[in-house]
Amino acid sequence: MKTCYLLLLLLLPAWLHAQQISGSVKDAATGAPLPGVTIVYKSNTGIGTVSDSDGSFHIKGTKGTVLQFQLLGYESKEITCVNTQHMLVTLKTSTKDMDQVVVIGYGTSRKRDLTGSIASIKGEEIVNRPGSNPLAALQGKVAGITVTNTGRAGAAPTIRIRGVGSITNTNPLYVVDGVFHDNIDFLNNGDIASVEILKDPSSLAMFGVQGANGVIIISTMKARTGEMKVNFNTYAGIQHLVNKVKVTDAEGFKMLYSEQLKNLNSQPFDFSPYKANTDWQDKIFRDAMIQNYSLSVATGTEKNKAYLSAGYFNQDGILKYDAFKKYMIHINDEYDINKNIRVGVDMSGSRWDRKNGDINLVPNALIAAPIFEPYSADGRYNASPTFQRAQVGNPVANMEIFKDKAINYGYRFVGSAFAEIKFLRHLTWKTVGYTDLGFNSNRSYTPRYIVGDSAQYNFINSVSMGKNNYQTFQADHTLKYENTFGKHRLNLLAGLTAQYKGGDFISGSRKSPSIAIPDNPDLWYLNTSPDLESQVNNGSGEEQAFKSYLFRANYSFNNKYLFNASFRRDGTSKFGPNKRWGNFPAAGAAWVISEEPFLRHSIPAINFLKLKASWGRLGNDKIGNYLYYPLLNTGNSAVFGDKLYPAAVPQFIPNPNIHWEVMEGTDAGIELTLFNERFTLEADYYHRTTKDILVNLDIPGAIGTTQSQTNAGTILNRGFEFTAGWGDGIGKDFKYSVSGNLTTLKNKVLAIGDNIGYNITNTPSRTIVGYPIGGFYGYIQDGIFQSTEEIEKSAQKSDPRIKPGDIKFVDVNEDGKITDKDRTYIGSPTPNLVYGLSFNLRYKGWGLDVETQGSGGNKVFVNRGRNKYAVFNYETNRLNRWTGPGTSNKEPIMDDTRGWNLEPSTYFIEPGDYFRIRFIQLSYNFNASWMQDLKIKSGRLFLNAQNLKTFTKVSGYTPEVGGDSPIRMGVDEGTYPIPATFMAGFNLNF
Repeated sequence: MKTCYLLLLLLLPAWLHAQQISGSVKDAATGAPLPGVTIVYKSNTGIGTVSDSDGSFHIKGTKGTVLQFQLLGYESKEITCVNTQHMLVTLKTSTKDMDQVVVIGYGTSRKRDLTGSIASIKGEEIVNRPGSNPLAALQGKVAGITVTNTGRAGAAPTIRIRGVGSITNTNPLYVVDGVFHDNIDFLNNGDIASVEILKDPSSLAMFGVQGANGVIIISTMKARTGEMKVNFNTYAGIQHLVNKVKVTDAEGFKMLYSEQLKNLNSQPFDFSPYKANTDWQDKIFRDAMIQNYSLSVATGTEKNKAYLSAGYFNQDGILKYDAFKKYMIHINDEYDINKNIRVGVDMSGSRWDRKNGDINLVPNALIAAPIFEPYSADGRYNASPTFQRAQVGNPVANMEIFKDKAINYGYRFVGSAFAEIKFLRHLTWKTVGYTDLGFNSNRSYTPRYIVGDSAQYNFINSVSMGKNNYQTFQADHTLKYENTFGKHRLNLLAGLTAQYKGGDFISGSRKSPSIAIPDNPDLWYLNTSPDLESQVNNGSGEEQAFKSYLFRANYSFNNKYLFNASFRRDGTSKFGPNKRWGNFPAAGAAWVISEEPFLRHSIPAINFLKLKASWGRLGNDKIGNYLYYPLLNTGNSAVFGDKLYPAAVPQFIPNPNIHWEVMEGTDAGIELTLFNERFTLEADYYHRTTKDILVNLDIPGAIGTTQSQTNAGTILNRGFEFTAGWGDGIGKDFKYSVSGNLTTLKNKVLAIGDNIGYNITNTPSRTIVGYPIGGFYGYIQDGIFQSTEEIEKSAQKSDPRIKPGDIKFVDVNEDGKITDKDRTYIGSPTPNLVYGLSFNLRYKGWGLDVETQGSGGNKVFVNRGRNKYAVFNYETNRLNRWTGPGTSNKEPIMDDTRGWNLEPSTYFIEPGDYFRIRFIQLSYNFNASWMQDLKIKSGRLFLNAQNLKTFTKVSGYTPEVGGDSPIRMGVDEGTYPIPATFMAGFNLNF
């Protein structure tokens, strides 16, 4: 007790001498007050405070006291107190990568404080990229992400985060300013402030019910205090087809078809009426325009901050008559009622219009014979030659007849409103309401037409129309506690979130055999004709909802020991009443070793070094609705007495026990910066297992319905991610940087219907235990049979169909014959390596940016034209066909009746590896005085090229095929080409 009194007496003079230190903290660039700044003693005595909403603060101290000022997104600052009456402190926005603010679930965090794996992309890296969907620009820029783009106008890319973890919906969740979305088609690229990609389980945990496939968070632009800014951004360009599929011309086709007829002992075809040499790809493709305009106004005072933008996007597809345009408007307004109460609204509206170029024209143009002209001398459409007339139409006729015969448009409104109240100094309550409303309409017209001499015809014209409406309502209620005391920093979050999603559609069609329906869009309605041959009406609707309770704790000790834990209890309407709720925890930890004295002083080259690890479990409900309660289909009717009674059967056998697909994963990594932050490195190892995959199961012996839904699968994804960069300067005017990322991926099915031998087959793709999802399954080609003697010595000798010139297959099971048991795994559609590399140069106002990307280890199955039902045009590889002993050991004889050669095999497999020059941009930033005279703060002019060149061995338009279906990936049916785009544009700030 005496010791305590003695210590009190020793400390008493210091307390008596201490005074109240007052001051304010402001943004160094704008002068705006900065609330929420943490102010602590450098001596770590446990004394600290946080600046108020007006940036003011009060803390006990004396002259000579050293205070530390810290705020997310700003550089930390140390100040020695000279005048205790009032201090004016200004903080600069941080340029250090580790101090950058990233958006996480229901909040923000410094990148240096993360224990999980989150990648961040600035909006300025997206705004000048061509395309309606900003996420297409992520290709090659972020480790752990596979982006499959398409060239179709207005189409969204397919995105996979750390592999494919399900056989149904594997799309990530999109969160735009807190609102959950399935797509972001309503966004204006120019409104995007940042994009965060959440990859590891502990980061995803706060999004529980829909975040198992990864989460992409998009934050839009908002005004800042003291700001008045007008921005105008525009670009326009040309899209051009750079890689055509190599098919034979008229001469090559005639030679090969004549040879095939000879091999079949058939009469030669009379080519005399066919004098043309038509390149059908040239007929259906074109150079196409793309353009974008965006205007925004931002203004902010200490009380009110408002942002308004409008945008217009217009893209013509390189397939003729494919077109898409979109109009967008965005409003954000936040108002501080007082220093403790803040409210705001955010609203986005858009309208889209699509003209559908028939994508079936692409494979049709590849198989149409090149020997006939599109038009006859009198201007009528020519029919295809007789050998393919019934199956293959005139591509130009198909394109022109249905030109502008469909109207597709829609409106979308996305809005939110929030209220935030701060109380008891460290607590913040926030309530947000969201809505997403969509209204889509379509109408189409089928005209009467005749191609050639009635080879193709339609004598009954028709109209159809449909409407599809959907709505989403979401509400979030969160309570947040934030406090810093001494070496401790603690953030707690508890909340409740709920979402309702519903939709309905109605459609109908009418045919008129006797009364012509006019080709007038104003008359394309269901009541257009009183003479109706048939009336078809359809309609449906569905609803779903979820509710979740969530909790998260983030703790930091001495700025170097970091911990987080979260828990989410999710409930969804998609499962039966006894299986709707699930509990999903997650945790992570990190050690900032560079803060340790032993490293800080011994290795000065290390600026930042962090080790991190995390674990988590999430539920996935991205499945269909009502699976535990199926609808009814029409069954076989029965006769009782003299009456016929219709029957009904369920779509599938009900299973009330279907439940969550559960993703469980771990993540471990390192973050490192060296040499005054010139060099950065991030490396992660991830291991993710998705259990209880929902599949359709065939029930042996079932009467009527034979399928049931059950949780019967387990899928593994694991690999490494690396991101590294170097940036430096030479003198004061020249700066450069180089960065790259690399991801490895191992995808493997661990279980699919254990103990019942179940597998998912979609020839030539199969999902079976021990191999990747959608792995290719078939025979292994072992050359071409050169003679009957070689056949007699092979495992195929017992098959009377095999002749010289046919494909020779490997006897995999070595039983002396070729059967279905010799089919095996022949390649994965999933790349085991994805990478990107970029270079940036800056000299005064000039800038040069180059981005490349690619993938490796995957295969492409060439399925276009394989299932032959007529004579198709040939691809040029068939010019190297077998014509006799020793002529070819790869290409079989010209005889399409030998179906053995069309079986799925390695003959149809191509390496999917590719390297692409993804993006090149030359820019110049104007800051000249003549611009200031025009009241222009800054300007930027740029020229760029996208998808300039792809180096690949695939014979199709692109190695990026079949990305939309997990069990059909990598199958090339004649996909829409990805064009090269050449663009010019400028940006002005007023």
